[in-house]
Parts: sequence; C-alpha cells; structure tokens
Amino acid sequence: MGCHSMPHKIIMLDSTPPPPPLSFEETTPLSITAELNRVRDYFCKALNSIKNKGKADVISAFSLALGEASAASARLTLPSMVHEDQDVRRQSNQVKDELAVMFSKALSDREIFTIMQAAASSAPPDAGKVADRILSIMIQNGCSNDQSSDHEEKLTTIRVEIERQCTEFCENINENAAFLLFSDDELAGLDDLDRYPVDETTEKRRVTLKAPDTLPILKSAVESETRRAVLQAMSTKCQEENTRRFENVLELRQQCVDAMKLYNCHAEHELATKMAQADVALSFLTEMVDAYKTKLENETKLLVQLKRLELGLSSDDDEEVSLDAWDLAFYTSQFKAQFAGVDEAVLRQYFPLEHVKSTILAIYEELFGLKFERDLTAEVWHDDVECYAVFDSTSRELQGWFYLDLFPRKGKYSHQCVYPLSPSFEREDGSRVLPSCVNLGNLSPPREGKPSLLMWREVQTFFHEFGHVMHCLLADTKHSIESWTWSAVPWPGGVQQDFLEVRRQISTLFAPFRADDSNQPVEVLKRLSKHIDNDSSLPDETILSLNNSRTLMTGHAKSKYLAMSLFDFKVHSEPFIAPNEQPESTLDSRRYELDGEIHGAASLFNAMVKKYTGIEQIPGSFAGASWLHLMQGYDAGYYGYIWSEAYAADLFHRFELLSNEGKSIIDPNLGRQYREKILAPCATRGGFELLKDFLGRDPSTEAFKRRVQKPWTPLKDDRMLESLVKNGRGVLFDL
Repeated sequence: MGCHSMPHKIIMLDSTPPPPPLSFEETTPLSITAELNRVRDYFCKALNSIKNKGKADVISAFSLALGEASAASARLTLPSMVHEDQDVRRQSNQVKDELAVMFSKALSDREIFTIMQAAASSAPPDAGKVADRILSIMIQNGCSNDQSSDHEEKLTTIRVEIERQCTEFCENINENAAFLLFSDDELAGLDDLDRYPVDETTEKRRVTLKAPDTLPILKSAVESETRRAVLQAMSTKCQEENTRRFENVLELRQQCVDAMKLYNCHAEHELATKMAQADVALSFLTEMVDAYKTKLENETKLLVQLKRLELGLSSDDDEEVSLDAWDLAFYTSQFKAQFAGVDEAVLRQYFPLEHVKSTILAIYEELFGLKFERDLTAEVWHDDVECYAVFDSTSRELQGWFYLDLFPRKGKYSHQCVYPLSPSFEREDGSRVLPSCVNLGNLSPPREGKPSLLMWREVQTFFHEFGHVMHCLLADTKHSIESWTWSAVPWPGGVQQDFLEVRRQISTLFAPFRADDSNQPVEVLKRLSKHIDNDSSLPDETILSLNNSRTLMTGHAKSKYLAMSLFDFKVHSEPFIAPNEQPESTLDSRRYELDGEIHGAASLFNAMVKKYTGIEQIPGSFAGASWLHLMQGYDAGYYGYIWSEAYAADLFHRFELLSNEGKSIIDPNLGRQYREKILAPCATRGGFELLKDFLGRDPSTEAFKRRVQKPWTPLKDDRMLESLVKNGRGVLFDL
C-alpha cells in the first residue's frame, strides 16, 4: 500500500481533544534520561525491523519511525529552552545532543541507504518523492561513499563532539545572568526608568544584557559612556567561555567534510540541498553590499553631522569627528524622531502588548480563514504561557496548537524563535499527528501593574515570528521530514533553510508598509495601534512617516548584517592558515587572510565589520562568542535572512497590488492561495517551485531592490540638516 493512499482522519471543532500536556512539574534529569531511553529503544527496534524483516513498504516504515521519534522528542528538548531548574535545562540539552546523534546515525546508515535506494526505484510517485528527500540527506551525510565501518565511527565521533560543543556554546549564552548598574543620571534620556529594578545594595538600576533592557539604552541614553559600557558588555558576553568552542566547531566541521570527501568545504556541504549554491549565495551577498553602499555612505555623513551638532561643532570647525559603534542606534533614533517623525518613545504608547497580540491573531484568522481558541485548561510550563487551538473557520477542522511564551526569564532561551513541538505526519491507520509549536519571545514584560508597551522593533518581531507559527500549523504533510521545523531541534525535516525565513519575512511586511503607489495609510497599522491612555490609533501622518522611513537609516544595520554573513561564509569556506607560533590568546588561535592581512577568528570578525560598515568594533571583543545562529544550524546559512527577504518582497507585491486598487491587503481569497500554495505544501516541494506556483511566473528580487533603492521622501534637500549644523541650532538635542 502506498504511503499516501489513506486520507487522514479529521478532528472537528466540536470534538476538540486536549493539547499535548506540556507541564514539567514532575520533570527531573532522571525522568528525561528514562524517556530518552524509551525513544531510542523504539527507534532502534523500528530500524532493525526494516533491516531484518525486509518490510514491503520500507519507505513508509522509515518515515513513520522518524515521525514518531520526532514527536516524542519535544518533551525531552523543550525544557532546555524554558525550564526554571538549571539541572533540568542542562540534562535536556545533553539529551538533545544524544537525539541529534541518533537521527544523524539513522540518516547515515549505509544499510538503510541501500534498502531505501532499492525501494525508491519501484515506489509510486508520492512514496518515491519522500524517498528522494530522505536519500538526498543520506547522500549529503556521506552514505554514497564506499567507506569502512571505522571511518563511519570516526564521522560519528566528530559529529557527537560538534553537537556537544554547540550545545555548551548556546547554553552559556542562555544561562548568562550578567548585569550592569547605572545611576538615574547615567540613564538620562530614557522615557521609563522603572523598567530597571533598583539594586538594594548599590541603589542603582540593574540592567541585564537581554534586548528589552539594552535596546532602549543604546537608542536613547544621552550619556555616551553609558551606551559604550552596555555595548562593551554585549560584545564581550560569554567571550572567555565560547571563543575556543567557536573555533573548535569550525575545525570539526571541516574535518567532517574532509572525511566524507564529497565537498571542498563546510559551506559547500551545507548549501548542497538549499535554494542557492555557495557561489550563488556569495554573489548575491556581494550584490547586496553594492546595493547598500551609497545608502551607507550618505547615512554615515548624516550621523556624523548629528554628532558634530551634539558636540557643539559647526561645519566651519576643522575638528574631525567619527562615529563609534555605540553611537549608531542613538543618533539613528534621534534622526528618525526629528526628521522622519518616528519617535520611538511616543510610538511605544500606541503598542500595548495585549492589543497587539489580539490584533495580530485576528489578522491571521481573517487572512488565512482560521479560528483561534484559547485553551485555559492546557497544561503549560509557566504561568506566562498561553495555549491556543487552531481551526479552519470553514471546515471547522482542527489544525494544531500554538503556545505563546513571550517574556524573558532567568535561564530561558535569550533570543526570539518559534520552537516546533510536533511535526505533522500520518500514522498507519490514517490518523494525523497534528503540528504544534511555541513562540519563545523576549519582549518587554509588564511590571508592577503597568502593561507591556512594545518598542516598534518588538511589534515587527512579534509579527515576524508569528509567520513561523502559521507555517508550522498550516503545513499539511504526511511525512514528518516534510513538515515544518528548524535546526534548533534534533529531528530532521523542514523546508530549505534559505527559504525558511520567507514566510516570516512576508509577515513582517504586513506591519509597516503601504503599497508603493498608494497615498492611503496602511490598514494594518491602524488596527495594530491603540494608545494606552485614549485608545486612539496612530495618526495618519505618523503611519506615513513610518512607511517613508522603512528603509531610512538601514544602511549600517544591513551592511553589518552582510559583513556577518560574509564572515560566516569565510570561516566555513577557506582553509585555516596555521600560525607560525602558538598565540597567547584564544582570540587568535586560527588564521584567516583578509585584504593581505592575517587574522584570528575574533579579529577577522571585527575587521570584516569595519571593512563593510566603516565602524570600529569594541577593541578586544568578539561578538561572535554570543552569536547563537552559527551554532544552531545557520552555519554557512546566515545569508538566508536577506535572501528570504528578497523573495518575500516579491510574494508581498501581490498583496500590495490590492492596495493600489483600493482594496484591503487582508484579503481572504489571496490569503487562501498563499496558505494553499506556500504554507500547506511546506517541504514537499522546493522553494523556487513554491514561489513560481504562487506568483504564476519565475520569482524575482526586483521588488526588494526597489525597496532598497527608494529615496526617503521627506528629505528632499540635504541642505536642511547642513543648515542646522552650520547655524549651531540645537533642535535635535535638549542636553
């Protein structure tokens, strides 16, 4: 029987089962280990059954084994991201490594590979398609090479060590509890000091290194030394513990590639199954560097002028002024407030989290034909967590569940992500395992009776991450390996990584923009905004300012991102240059060449950021030591964000056209097409194929390039700012 021959059983709204229990009150390191043994025992028996009994439908059997083991793994791995007990988090991290090795060994098993190859040659189309997906992963893992068992064991040993060091790297970041202390005077310029608790010993404000604490300071603190101290702490976070691990992982990854003898470098290996091959991705990044170069140069001049103004210098003064790394966010924020009408302190008042959350959910219900129901009885891991069941509003069919865990806590994952809890797949009886996921956020929390007020960036982030939630919940797949996932989990599956962020990026586009040729303020921002005091929406003028400033002052941020992406490629592509002598510092233990100079990993990072942005980084720092992406599966893949952004702009253009015609961009008909052609197929088809199906043509990056190159409308005469500087008028600063 073919693996797609049975329709899956439907669960209706009127017979909703409870969501999977995700309370960890009884979870201990021992219970996690015991459950791991049960999962491994099941998986081992399933694989042995395929090998020993020669099952008739080996493709379906192997796919089902992957699905069941994946679905069982979430309860073992989620505690590493959210549990309050450090010992439980540590054990969960170790178990995550062991599960990753278990799946890796299965997908590197030559005997299984041979059996699957034989089955695929005579399989019906649907089964043959998933078999090809599995076989491509196994080939990428080296199964097509004729190698000895000793060689396979060596590869396994290297992969185990990579998992261990990556996990320890990320664990150090998430467990970091460092904080800084500042007086109220040192935090002058911030609109709400009460967000920082008072330290009882020093009577100063405690500032953690998490984004809700640091971003407001970098953007608004008047004292340059305060901003410098914050950026210094951020740039050197975990540096002592993680730099050596970073370098070790680079070497181990190259050792894997060398042992497989299929690729020249780790970057080639990682991009073998993605939309872009290594040379295409590098060419695209170079093209983007050129696209942002003029913007970067012009913005640098403007920011330097602002700094000169603050220092009391006119254009006639000969004193040279340069930007420091801790100046960028501050002067950018000041520029937007005074010249673009985008004052972030004012904007926050319009974005109380509860309203933003309910509105985003309502927009997605309308756009994709869904109904979200809060489940107040769900077993969850923390009082902050909310659980929602997702139904199709027409068929009333249950799609799955999502959880929201939006505020920072000690030991919790310190970035923003959507973590899959179960893939979507079918069992032998035709029943469907429903997908579920959690949005792990670190948004500004409520405090002492005051509601959470989101920064504009946080609003975009929430919209952005919820795009992943929808992709996970609306994936309609019969095999877990074709379902939604990402590299933070140990089980295999998911779309091509450089297509992973397309769904998320298009979600971001709904929030800030109107159509290019429309004079009407975007409806989404009207709905998203609700002033905390009078319930008013953002004024039309402010919305238009946000729209006009959407690419304003993005030159530095994008150029730094591109520098980091190119750094990622360089350290995963080029052979190491051995040093002449053992270095004194771990920061310089490996060598790379850049523009005729030799660098260690840390100095290479700083040199590349300086090369592409013109800004010196904190001396002696290595921000890569607290950069999660390259240790969580985005190695040789960090480029995927801007790659995805380029194609998301192409997708979104269809929605923009509706606005140009005076119609709502929250269009259920177009939303249904997007759901059916982009989200539901998930990884059953490649990224370019999905794009072409939705667009009705070959995809293009032209819409994105137009956004990048579009001039900022209000600033038609640069002499306006020059005049302010020359006249010494302090209109920008009240110091």
